[in-house]
Amino acid sequence: MKLLPRLTAVAVVASALALPTIAATTSPAAAAVTHRVLITGDSITQGSSGDYTWRYRLWNKLAGTASGRVAFVGTRTDLYDNVGRKSGSQHYAASFSARSHSARWGDTYVDELDSIASQVSASKATTLVTMLGSNDLAYKTSPGATLANVKTYIQRARKARPGLDVVVGEVVNRYDPWAGTYSLNDESGAYATKLRALASSLSTSSQRVVVASTRNGWDAQKHTWDGTHPNPTGEKLIAQRVSEGLAKIGVGKASPDITGTTAWKVAGPRPSLTPASEAAKLGWTRSSTGATGMFIEQRLINTKEAWRRLPYAVAGSGWTAQLLAAGGTYQYRLVPSKGSSTGVVGAAASVKTTGPMPGSIPTLKVVAGNGSIYGGHTAEASWATSKNATGYKLATRLMSNGKLTWAKLPYAITDRDWMFEPLKTGRRYKLRILPVRGYLSGPSKISGALRLKGVPSGRTYVALGDSYSAGLGSSGKYTGGECMRSAKGWVWQMQHSFNAVTKHLACSGAVIKGPSGYKSVTNQLTGLKSSLAAHKGRPQLVTLTVGGNDVGFASVLKRCTFGSSCTGEEAPRMKKIRAMRDELHTLYKKIKKAAPYADIVVGGYPRVLEVNGTSKNALCQAVGTNERAMAARLTVALNSEIAQAAGNAGVWAMKSDLMDTFDGHGACATTGEWIHAGKRDVGGQLGIVSAASFHPKDAGQLAYAKYVSDLIIGRAK
Repeated sequence: MKLLPRLTAVAVVASALALPTIAATTSPAAAAVTHRVLITGDSITQGSSGDYTWRYRLWNKLAGTASGRVAFVGTRTDLYDNVGRKSGSQHYAASFSARSHSARWGDTYVDELDSIASQVSASKATTLVTMLGSNDLAYKTSPGATLANVKTYIQRARKARPGLDVVVGEVVNRYDPWAGTYSLNDESGAYATKLRALASSLSTSSQRVVVASTRNGWDAQKHTWDGTHPNPTGEKLIAQRVSEGLAKIGVGKASPDITGTTAWKVAGPRPSLTPASEAAKLGWTRSSTGATGMFIEQRLINTKEAWRRLPYAVAGSGWTAQLLAAGGTYQYRLVPSKGSSTGVVGAAASVKTTGPMPGSIPTLKVVAGNGSIYGGHTAEASWATSKNATGYKLATRLMSNGKLTWAKLPYAITDRDWMFEPLKTGRRYKLRILPVRGYLSGPSKISGALRLKGVPSGRTYVALGDSYSAGLGSSGKYTGGECMRSAKGWVWQMQHSFNAVTKHLACSGAVIKGPSGYKSVTNQLTGLKSSLAAHKGRPQLVTLTVGGNDVGFASVLKRCTFGSSCTGEEAPRMKKIRAMRDELHTLYKKIKKAAPYADIVVGGYPRVLEVNGTSKNALCQAVGTNERAMAARLTVALNSEIAQAAGNAGVWAMKSDLMDTFDGHGACATTGEWIHAGKRDVGGQLGIVSAASFHPKDAGQLAYAKYVSDLIIGRAK
């Protein structure tokens, strides 16, 4: 008796939308292939974009249990594009070679009765696996009528390929997630019972018909993504039940059991991003994943924040993120959602938002405040509104010859005034106000260097000037050669209380400019710069006395004391004094440029000769009242020019009360003389005048020191 070759067919039920037929294709068959399996069905079998499909799960299992002996054949390879609502998608969740099948979205037994014969013939199938019937029972025919169509379907397939084996899947139930109800429970149950009876009646030893128990363990609520179509867990269950049916006809094995909860590991697409004003527009395509929505994850790169997921899936193919920080850099990534299935995160994309730029700050007012409760002192600032700004970032910079850095407040404020604290007492600071809107910033407003109240300790102190700064006239030992600097001079007396590093550059006989070496105050600036550079970052103090030698005070006083009448000197000396302001101003500006972060104190001179003094000193009696008054007028004029030039240059100047401090204690005073009158040099040689003449004694040095110290403290309040 001649036996017919065994043929097998599988059909699966899906939804109700039909797709056009694609030309027949076959998976590449190895030489050892003995089973050509044609799978037919509806949407449950075809699957949609982003699905693995139960066909993929079955193929993977057969690759282990019937390796090289099975080929999937059929008329198409595609999935249904559930986003574009058309056939032709090749966006499987996982790539596999055996994609051939003849399932069609929305198919029924009624629709396939006229085409099954040509499908079987064209594919040369030996086994037919069919899982149709769901749409028949749901929309077209009763269980009985559907069963009659199954019989006709199998008979026509056998006629086209005698010896064909058939595995018929049961119809599984459906679930309405909105109503929370099941459908097709009764219909599928009745159908399954009759299907088994039909299979038994049609099965022969040469043309077997087996029912795949796809209802066994099936729960549409758990095993589908939309109530009808299988999710990965449902795909595995169907594949397992079909493999059990195939095993009964010698195709593969029923074990191992591959059922179990399985995740949908489809990654979201990389979103397209378009920056907008304090917003970002996202776009994506859903067709590659078949997603019904996208979970959107966002994070702000600027703050290195963690990813945050929108609590709901966004339908459609785009979304606009709003209320973002202007100028912020955001990252977005997508997690596809397909019904009740949730995939995995896809590649991230970045975007920098735009927004209205903050405008400039019209005005900024800064004031040195009082002591801070945290130590040190405060600085107070207030400013005008910046257009479009939502906040302001603040910073301070300690001005010194060290490294200049901005100390920033770690957050933006919304007020337009602020107290900066704690800041270092007596130091100079610049304050910066930066208008911001999100991460956009406008032009900053920076104050000038503001000196805080108080006297800083640990200063670097450099003394410049002439003999009045050198300490000439004191009883201390002199150093510095011709500069004649004294350790008992007022420079050293004044500094003890401030724990300072002192560099004494003053030189007796110094003028503003001209001579070589430190006899020129202009040349002393070189030493000033190197002294400050040796102590970077420290508070600084510079003092200066100069001008007396430029006017020729010493020669006038000598002539008044040791010569004839000197009143004729007043007019030319006064003219010279009146012409000194610009020269003094230029010098002070040079010092300020050399020491821009220092307290610069410019000193004047006391009225050297006590006008009404009654000292019995012979040299004092040689100087008349008119000559003493003339010397006083010249001193007042010179101090006035010094003060004017200092004020114009922006440095501190001693006031006229310096002269008041010494009044009653000048040279030739009746008692309590603080300034030397004219003196003979050592040995008392006639005509040889001591350099200490007309300079402060120790008491005068101390008085001068106290005056400068009090001046600095007073100016620092």
